[in-house]
Amino acid sequence: MKIHSFLLFVIALAFDSAYSKEPDYLANLSPYHAHRPVSGTIRIGGNPYIPELMQAWQDGFQKHQPGVGFVTDMKGTETAMAGLYANIADIVFIGREPYRPEIEAFEDWYGYSPTGVKITSGSYATQHKTFALMVYVNKKNPLSKLSLSQLDALYGVERKRGAKSAIRTWGQLRLSGSWRHRPVHVYGYNFDTGMAGFFKLTVLKGSDRWNPELREFDNGRTADGNVINAGTYILNALANDPDGIAFANVLFENTSVKSISLAEKNGGPYFAPSKEMAWRRDYPLTRYSTAFINRPPGHEVDPKVEEFLRYILSRDGMEAVVNDAAFLPLNIEEIRNGLKTLD
Repeated sequence: MKIHSFLLFVIALAFDSAYSKEPDYLANLSPYHAHRPVSGTIRIGGNPYIPELMQAWQDGFQKHQPGVGFVTDMKGTETAMAGLYANIADIVFIGREPYRPEIEAFEDWYGYSPTGVKITSGSYATQHKTFALMVYVNKKNPLSKLSLSQLDALYGVERKRGAKSAIRTWGQLRLSGSWRHRPVHVYGYNFDTGMAGFFKLTVLKGSDRWNPELREFDNGRTADGNVINAGTYILNALANDPDGIAFANVLFENTSVKSISLAEKNGGPYFAPSKEMAWRRDYPLTRYSTAFINRPPGHEVDPKVEEFLRYILSRDGMEAVVNDAAFLPLNIEEIRNGLKTLD
């Protein structure tokens, strides 16, 4: 009996290990091969939250291209695009989705758009690293999945994803019995945060017209001055409201809430949030970070800038992302898209 129990334990442990290991992020990725030798100085600005990763990229690239030097002045994502159109940076790194006014400012200056190349996925659950968003309901709620169209109808007014009517009761999501006529209470981040900006861009398709009943939360601080992410407040409020729905991140979960699966289209397929689904970008509320360059229409990319971006989009560059362990690397499809942008 003891031997039998031990064997069951070993099998269970092996089963758990098989399903908890990290994906093979680097499978099928090609190492960097220089298209041509380049030299000169690359001026870099933007996102200050990646100093170790940026240094790893630069050190790795210089092993292949020793003639290239770097001047790195990463004061912040908010100053990135200004550095590009003022010609004090050759590449700027934005640690979130670009805001439309940032793009428009560049367009007003040059008459064409900046060229963007995705360089990482956002993180799955790392603070300050553009984490994915999960949608939660109270654990007493039987709901298990939603499409983005339904989510748009819950949180928005314009319903740009095509829903025929706003969703304001749980019965409209096919919950029956005592749930049928109960109102949906919506919770989320303050409108001015990057999290709300991403949700607006991705779910509401850019609409500024939110459900007027939305209860929004901003960051707080502890007595000693440390930041308390608004996600903590959001999910604590949801824990006390069986009729609520919220968007936040797994970092701020509590035992009284549960995440639900999401689908890009009505009818699915639906994906539960996980690190692997975020890396594959099957889970639809996964974010990314982007490098922008100034590439006039009909012109080639500056050779030294192109080679450096190709290095980042190689196995070598993505291995540095994996080792840094803050952001998720790009998958092979996103890398191919990025390389096409540089052609």
